Amino acid sequence: MFHVKQMKNNNYYCTAKDRECSGELFSIYFNKEYSVARTKIDQDEDMYRFYEINNYHSHQVSPNTVTDMVYFICRRIMMLFKQRIIQTKSKNPQSLDYGCGNGDFLKYLQDKKINVTGVEKSLSSQRICKQKGLRVFSTVKDLPSTNYDAITLWHVLEHVSDPQKCIQALSEKLTTGGILVVAVPNIQSADSQFFKEEWAALDVPRHLWHFTPKGLVDILKTQGFDLFKKTPLLLDAYYISLLSARRKKMFFPWALALAVGTISNILGFFNKNYSSSVFVFKKTA
Repeated sequence: MFHVKQMKNNNYYCTAKDRECSGELFSIYFNKEYSVARTKIDQDEDMYRFYEINNYHSHQVSPNTVTDMVYFICRRIMMLFKQRIIQTKSKNPQSLDYGCGNGDFLKYLQDKKINVTGVEKSLSSQRICKQKGLRVFSTVKDLPSTNYDAITLWHVLEHVSDPQKCIQALSEKLTTGGILVVAVPNIQSADSQFFKEEWAALDVPRHLWHFTPKGLVDILKTQGFDLFKKTPLLLDAYYISLLSARRKKMFFPWALALAVGTISNILGFFNKNYSSSVFVFKKTA
């Protein structure tokens, strides 16, 4: 991994605008292997101000627009898919969802009689979770001494300040042979390259990190994890393309999203660079 001071101009990728909150510009730089990129931002920056958005999806309670409605429908479809992934090891695993947002997935699992706990920094999201009767903690350090069979990070790792430290802390809570499930966008995907700085999954500066599949796998290997399975999130290509097309103010954004998303998924079938994927890792040490 690298730090901001090590970023150099020849590793420059693009400059993107925060269109959700501040309107500020942020540059993205790759590491020397071009396997992981990072959003350049001051280390003492107050990141909470970039999350003060009424329509930030992971913290949203109800849809406000047609696009929001599509997001909520896709999220609901994904619930069973996610459940089956965490049941890789057992039918009723002790599960931890890191960065659980408003707890929709936790509530789904709890209703299925699966033992589940969440970690979420947002105080407002914590309150919503607790209103749903969910067990949610602010940090990993606050968790009970329980070891978990499955820990999930659904589009969360790109938000954390130090992915390696985050994985290390979670690894200490995972049983040997347990699974760590990580879903992230892919900065090498075809839809990413088509939309470039307007690719919605850059989501600067909330996304501090931008992974390639190799970059993610390399990070997890250093923490004692082996890749067990990788599964594309095909719907993400269409949804992210729709958001991106609207950011670029293109004509017929729905049609463009359908075309770009389909092309991205087809190319991903051959080069494995899908718009987003779920990586299932097993703890080996």
